[in-house]
Amino acid sequence: MKNVIRACMKRIGKRLSPVQYILVVLVGLIGLRLVYAVTVLSDPAKGTFFPSSDHVMGDETDPAKQAILQLMKENSEMPEQVLTTIYNAAARTGNRDLILAICLVESNFNPQVKSHKGAIGLMGIMPGVWLDELQEKGIIRKKEDLYKISDNITAGAHVLGTYVSETADLRKALIRYVGGASWYATKVLKVQRKIELAQSSQQHVSFSVVED
Repeated sequence: MKNVIRACMKRIGKRLSPVQYILVVLVGLIGLRLVYAVTVLSDPAKGTFFPSSDHVMGDETDPAKQAILQLMKENSEMPEQVLTTIYNAAARTGNRDLILAICLVESNFNPQVKSHKGAIGLMGIMPGVWLDELQEKGIIRKKEDLYKISDNITAGAHVLGTYVSETADLRKALIRYVGGASWYATKVLKVQRKIELAQSSQQHVSFSVVED
């Protein structure tokens, strides 16, 4: 297969100028990336799965990230390394601020917490309700995986996404997520707003410094 591709590229290269050849290569690479993205997003299990390595990612000097991490520190006794891992896992969901808000309300960013009702981990997942589906989707392999940062956040994002798709309303989805309490939705949305304000104010300060 590789030999065929190389042969085709040689033929194309003979007919095109160097600039045109580079453009063809770039278009091909972009096309492959789009195909990959569509493949991942079309499979819910792949689209919401996070690596279990919990590696640190992102720019540690980003002002917005540092502002959010500071807010997390002020509301949790967890070590900075744990909070950074939680931040990174939430960022991979594509809905970082909302996920972090739920984590704060549910667990104060404690991955090992378990409620008196049996809700596990950062996002308070109820294994009695969701374990079978989470296993079928390939999100977790066993109940204990819900104590892992990435696995719990992946599971929580899936649960919330399920309710959002069923209700088409974030507030109603949050009420269902917690089992019917309207105050919970209000609290989560308020925390989400605080997270958004924390980063936006920090970005504003950063921009002001650059402008000065």
